[in-house]
Amino acid sequence: MRLIKTPLSGEPNARAVRYLWWVRTVGFTVSICLVIALFTPAPVRASTADLVQHLDGVISSFPGGAGIWVSDPTVTTPLYTHDPDEQVIAASLYKLGVLAEAERRVDAGELHYNDLITIEPDDITADGSFEDAGTQLTIDEALEAMITISDNGSALALWRILGGSNIDATLEKAGIKNFHVALDDTEDNWVTARAVGTYFTLLAKRQLISAAASDRMLSRLERQQINDRLPAELPPDVVVAHKTGNLTAVTHDAGIIFTKTGPRVVVALTWDAIDEDAANFISSIGSLVYSSNLTPAANARYQVSKTAIAVDVGTETRVTVPITNIGARAWTAAGAGAVGLIWDLHNGQGALVTKSAKPLPLPALLPNQTQNVGIAIPVPQQPGTYTVTIGLADASGVALAPAGAATATFTLRAHQPYLLTAEIAMPHTLHRSEASLLVVKHGALAGDADRPLSVGWRLVDPRTNRTVQQGSSPVGTFKTGVTGTFFAPFVAPSVLGTYKLTYELRDGTVSVSEPSTATVEIAGPRTYPDEGLPAPSDEIGVAPAPPTRIEFPTITIPKPSIEIPFLRGRSPRPSPGP
Repeated sequence: MRLIKTPLSGEPNARAVRYLWWVRTVGFTVSICLVIALFTPAPVRASTADLVQHLDGVISSFPGGAGIWVSDPTVTTPLYTHDPDEQVIAASLYKLGVLAEAERRVDAGELHYNDLITIEPDDITADGSFEDAGTQLTIDEALEAMITISDNGSALALWRILGGSNIDATLEKAGIKNFHVALDDTEDNWVTARAVGTYFTLLAKRQLISAAASDRMLSRLERQQINDRLPAELPPDVVVAHKTGNLTAVTHDAGIIFTKTGPRVVVALTWDAIDEDAANFISSIGSLVYSSNLTPAANARYQVSKTAIAVDVGTETRVTVPITNIGARAWTAAGAGAVGLIWDLHNGQGALVTKSAKPLPLPALLPNQTQNVGIAIPVPQQPGTYTVTIGLADASGVALAPAGAATATFTLRAHQPYLLTAEIAMPHTLHRSEASLLVVKHGALAGDADRPLSVGWRLVDPRTNRTVQQGSSPVGTFKTGVTGTFFAPFVAPSVLGTYKLTYELRDGTVSVSEPSTATVEIAGPRTYPDEGLPAPSDEIGVAPAPPTRIEFPTITIPKPSIEIPFLRGRSPRPSPGP
């Protein structure tokens, strides 16, 4: 264990540092120039393997010792480690433990940000203390000074109140092992790169103490004012939530770099090196990680339906999706290389309704292989349109989308269960505001009563995809348990042109059949009585087609009743003969 007896404060003793620098200057003058040159990062290609190669090169050139941890918090295994379990003097990294315990007590209501603490004489160190003895600070002010400028007085005052054993217990309960905060001033604070990496991974996932506490800690760490290490070679607008540490012969920095492809946890603990060399080394690591466009642990391509899938409310629907492994490595059916599928379902307003309880195990697939996967999704009881988003998870169930893995979405249109099967024949040419024949072939209706049915329709302008008109048209009364055909008039909407017409059979306001969509042409009104007569032919030598015989109804005209007077005593005059 790299333990060097140092003051409890974790801050550097200036005289010791100057002496150490003078002793090593002669031996390392030449190597300093070489190391600084080697620390300048080379352009990084977009792969984890390239990042590993570059980090190996930088570490091999570093004259001191280093404990390194680089990870994507969405992936269970680190991207890179070097001596991650070496126990090293924590220096001011112990203040991360103090911060976590203080936030735990704030969450529990045992402490409040406006509570006061007093800086005692024993809290003052030779270097790194910026408050006089007797100064009173609120808990919030003390935490801010301890983190952003690494003030020793406020840190030791908080440590004295919170207690090292309580801090260790809180970290241990959170799953952070090998992070020890001194119980009294006879002990050292020590950590490992893995322990600090776990701390920041939980923070990045908002799982340290609580989501609210994690957010508060992240915000405070993002206000760090000592930025001569991890952020030193990054663009000025890059957000880094981190904490530094310095003591005789140890120089550290650890935190989260928010890259363009997601957060990256970076821990760099160094020992047995000159401060300037260590700072250059750490800044090179930060630059390499930020510049690398890391690929996710697994990636996939999905073939999903482009149209809404009609489903019954309150049921479990099974959707089959072809999934292709488009990553660089093979998926295994179990173990560290296993990949799962996760999904969530949102309603029309975007609110989360439900999600997969655990990842669905995916089959073993080589790169570029495809296999159909059935996804069982419970449909809500409320009718409506729902959006399902699917994506990948690693072997521990951590979503890979934040690391760049692809997702896909499709929609479910949940309706009341259809009561019958129906086939509706709609004419493709309609006449504005006039009736056309509608033929509805139907199956047996479920239920115990006769009921009137209608066709509900919606007319959509294909150019704007907007509804122009909508309504319903009665088709007749259905007899329970009987199959047959309805012949009914359908009055066309009062518009002209080409439209999409969506229609379905309804029982009152409830759809009882799957909707159909057809493209219809709505023409002007019919003309009577010569509709259907052929136009005269202009071609010479072509006899015109015989006219269509038009049947007119027979009209019976009653004879007028005329009374003819007769002469008394005489017979009527006979009609003249032919």
